[in-house]
Amino acid sequence: MDVSIVFVNYKTEALLLDCLRSIYAHKEGLNFECIVVDNHFVPGQNEAILAAYPQTNWINSGGNVGFSKANNIGLQAAKGKYVLFLNADTLVIDSSITRAFEHLINDTRLVAVGGIQLDENRKPIPFYRTLNDVRRDFYIVPNKPIFHQLINLLLPKQSFSSPEETNNLVGAFLMASKENILRIQGWDEDFFMYAEDAELSFRLSKLGKLAYYEDVQFIHLIQDNPFRRTNYSWVNRFSMQIQLSNLLWVRKSYGALAVLIIYANYTLLAPIFWTWKIALNLLKGKKWDYDTKNQQIFGQKVILLLRYFFRILFLKKGPYRIKADENIDQVNKS
Repeated sequence: MDVSIVFVNYKTEALLLDCLRSIYAHKEGLNFECIVVDNHFVPGQNEAILAAYPQTNWINSGGNVGFSKANNIGLQAAKGKYVLFLNADTLVIDSSITRAFEHLINDTRLVAVGGIQLDENRKPIPFYRTLNDVRRDFYIVPNKPIFHQLINLLLPKQSFSSPEETNNLVGAFLMASKENILRIQGWDEDFFMYAEDAELSFRLSKLGKLAYYEDVQFIHLIQDNPFRRTNYSWVNRFSMQIQLSNLLWVRKSYGALAVLIIYANYTLLAPIFWTWKIALNLLKGKKWDYDTKNQQIFGQKVILLLRYFFRILFLKKGPYRIKADENIDQVNKS
């Protein structure tokens, strides 16, 4: 068996069926199996898929155990020498899976390969090329060049020996040998959703080269979900589940000081943000709390992140999953 393709399913049977059709339409030269780990198993929901592809290994995880744990369940069941972790909301448009496999077997320095994401119109979807690119976006500072220069000094541009190399693979399409994934003990199950791919990439990069190749591309039909942000602004640009997972990743990969600096940034910014808005309102002759929804939401988010501060700092066991009433973006949805 060359490749085991592992999917995590959560109410995405229709998307998964389309994805499987696309895989089987471009399977030339590849000996593979498909494993679905179902985080919301409903008897009968998978009938259409199993009727079309009865060889699919369908595993009921027993509940919504999170993306990382579900991937590890699939990893343990995998019979292939290599494992491709592939999102259900994707489409394979050519022989990219075969080419990713060939890159891995032809380059002994290569540890893992990612896929370049395209939208429905086959246009590239922007992504963070390196882990420092991701981390720079965590800091909320005035949108002025001098502040961005300071962040760049703290987290400089990362470069590699070849243009395809990276240290940040997107988890929607990530292929590595089963041996290497097991060598780093698989996906970190403290992560319920988001940032687990960045944390995995950090550990994989210690083993060797990670890469994106222009001939390995796929369509990612990015779906709406209740964890995404709804009230976007320069300050309120993070959703709670995503940022909680990001802070956990930073703590695990870069240590306590790195996460303390981010927490200090948010905690100091909250009163400054309020003071600036109140002063601006008074100068304009308006009520002090006029149009302060942005400040209110940011304050709620900071308070919530502080609830998790000691858990993250001392790396208490997860999974780190926000509660429904902690999903600030949905609570304040307008």
